[in-house]
Amino acid sequence: MIDLVRNEWKKVFLPVLLTTVLLAIAMSILSCTIYQTYSLQYDLEAWEVGTELFSMFYPLLVVIPLCWNLYYERKNNFLLYVMPRVNIQKYLTAKWIAYALGTLCIIVVPYVLSAVSALYIKPPVVPFTLNKFYHIFQRVFIENPLLYAVAISCWRGLVSILVMTFGFVLALYCKNIFVILTGPFMYSILENFVLSTLRLESYRLVVSFDPTAVNPQVVSIFSFLVGPIVLGVVIGLTAFLLSKKNAVVTI
Repeated sequence: MIDLVRNEWKKVFLPVLLTTVLLAIAMSILSCTIYQTYSLQYDLEAWEVGTELFSMFYPLLVVIPLCWNLYYERKNNFLLYVMPRVNIQKYLTAKWIAYALGTLCIIVVPYVLSAVSALYIKPPVVPFTLNKFYHIFQRVFIENPLLYAVAISCWRGLVSILVMTFGFVLALYCKNIFVILTGPFMYSILENFVLSTLRLESYRLVVSFDPTAVNPQVVSIFSFLVGPIVLGVVIGLTAFLLSKKNAVVTI
């Protein structure tokens, strides 16, 4: 299994590396510059402001560099070539593990590096006001901001793995690469719209990924869990329904 994972990792290493490096540079630059137009009280707020845009587009960032590979292996009949030599379930598991590792690199590394930039490279934030400050996990955010940044970045990595899994399932069964690469992103937009309409903003997937997307006073443990759970159900239903209609290796 380790050898299989290593082989699959080699297939996506370059796009993962390029995406990770570009995101790390972009997030670090934004975290050290864009905050100057905001009234902030703590240095890590500059990181949140600088990386806010990526909370919307992260489904694209973790699906496009990875799931294209599985799509083209189906399209080119490579999976049919693999089946006599390796158990297909074992092969797909190894591929998913490699994709999951790639997802963690794409999300965790840039977020952590940009947090370090915001905390230790840019000039310290000078508070303009002393307004009442509210934040999720406020004590850790203020007293140990690097620990907060690492913890929330790792959690974002886990949420992103679930999003990537949705793209992985689509790549197993769908014939349209546009649907595969943009499906998780379109789901996040639709889910965001539906829950906002139902006035359930705090349970959106984007809030689980970035709890600062809503008023911190309405964020609870359910805000972190509901979105991923709903997405997990959607992934399960999608896999079940598509597997009834198409075979994994259908072209």
